[in-house]
Amino acid sequence: MPTMLITGVSSGIGNALVRRVAAEPGWTVIGTVRTVKPPSEHGLPDATFLYSFEASDADAAAALAGRILAEHGCPDVIVNNAGYVLYGPVEETPLERIRDLYQVNVFSPISLIQEFLPTMRSRGSGTIVNVTSLGGRLVFPFFTNYNSTKHAMEGYSEGLWHELKPFGIRVKAVEPGYVATPIYRAMDDRAKPTGPYAKSLSAMNRFSESITNRSTPEQAAEETWRAISDASDKLRYPIAAYARVMVRARALVGSMTFMRFMNRQWLGK
Repeated sequence: MPTMLITGVSSGIGNALVRRVAAEPGWTVIGTVRTVKPPSEHGLPDATFLYSFEASDADAAAALAGRILAEHGCPDVIVNNAGYVLYGPVEETPLERIRDLYQVNVFSPISLIQEFLPTMRSRGSGTIVNVTSLGGRLVFPFFTNYNSTKHAMEGYSEGLWHELKPFGIRVKAVEPGYVATPIYRAMDDRAKPTGPYAKSLSAMNRFSESITNRSTPEQAAEETWRAISDASDKLRYPIAAYARVMVRARALVGSMTFMRFMNRQWLGK
């Protein structure tokens, strides 16, 4: 029976993906949450195995992997989905908050991958799915810190693709665009902008509020499932609202032309 490990399943894409995979016959689904409750209290099927995982703890990935290996063996699919958004000007963001962001969004998934790789390599099979972002292919103003973590995972995924291909391990980078998930609380909780960046922040806030045609987590999960099920060696999968359009537009017109155009859309400059 194939096994899939998905991190960050209390809400959003991770939660919807657990429900999508559970609908497929024969899968064992393991999910991580910060605080373990009965699966039904997380809106998940009762058969879901849940483990506590605090991605901000540098030692948590090794502990989690040890438990899963002992109790379930090595997963056939690992989906690194857990992460969070840090929104605001780089100048005004404390370095400690950026370090924490990198721990959760970059070092935690890397650590988890390293823990399972020896078994995957010896077995000669496995799929590693890193949920990056449309912001891993381009950068939005004031999402700079967050987008930089996703760029890091894009590069890491591409490198893994090369290194693991000879061992029969597939690597997939799933790049969600605009999805209606709680990850945007970083913007929802913002106070009225003040200071030197106030005008630009207000413009970016208005732009974000204007994006109303967002994909649902269920739609994003369906596209993620298709990427996981794709037996080809394809690496990148832009999914959900606007992702494919924006990636193609940037490639078509060139990065600087795209950046200047979008800057006018975002900030009116």
